[in-house]
Amino acid sequence: MPKPSDIKKTFTIDKQWYKKIWTMDILNMSWVEQTKLQVDFIYDVLQLRGGERILDLACGFGRHALELARRGCAVVGVDITADYINEARKQANKHGLGAEFICEDLRQVGFREEFDVVLNLADGAIGYLENDIENLKVFDVVSAALKRNGKHLMDICNGAYAAKHFPSRHWIFGQQTLSLADFEWDNESSTMFYGGLEFKYGEKLTKPEEITSNPTRLYNLQELEMIFRSRGMVIRQAFGEYDLTVPASDDALQLLVYSEKP
Repeated sequence: MPKPSDIKKTFTIDKQWYKKIWTMDILNMSWVEQTKLQVDFIYDVLQLRGGERILDLACGFGRHALELARRGCAVVGVDITADYINEARKQANKHGLGAEFICEDLRQVGFREEFDVVLNLADGAIGYLENDIENLKVFDVVSAALKRNGKHLMDICNGAYAAKHFPSRHWIFGQQTLSLADFEWDNESSTMFYGGLEFKYGEKLTKPEEITSNPTRLYNLQELEMIFRSRGMVIRQAFGEYDLTVPASDDALQLLVYSEKP
């Protein structure tokens, strides 16, 4: 019998892909359902009390920022995608939440020691930019924006896991959709190529023609320690998922890193 054909993969070569691909379809992604539990984790690990001033970089449509605002924090969200910022502003106004949203390339914000907390969640644009020099500017923004004793939390894919386990493919079962995540890896550049497909329950299923895979520069924990140290910051804890009992490891794809600016 002939082998079933796989889905064609197209690898993005546009260095500014991160400015162009985002749509409002993201509202229905399976991982959006985890927002409240993720904010619970953020409160626990950063020991928030409510009232903190928080900067959410690459905030998307504001799912974390809005939930944090519901819990009493003063939040500023920044994202490059106008549709996302418009949606976040609409929801903030609708629910009377103390959150401000700015449509801007995060490299262009000029905050200086204004925030108790800075967040880069669901990648937070870390590793998305044109080259290593540009990617490191995100860490400059984080350090500059934090007050003394301020806290940073990032949620990215783990470069050590990718080097060990990619290529790979897995499914995510949400309440509204079934998601396929497809990963390739270039070891020389520490670049992950990620492509995904969404299948909505109840809709007729047709075979997809291709997966478009976008590049992200990944980091391992040792690299991040050096990057933060050179910016006057210290890593306090690292986790393998949104769970205080799960430490970071080479066998956990997710890498959550909590650091401080002493």
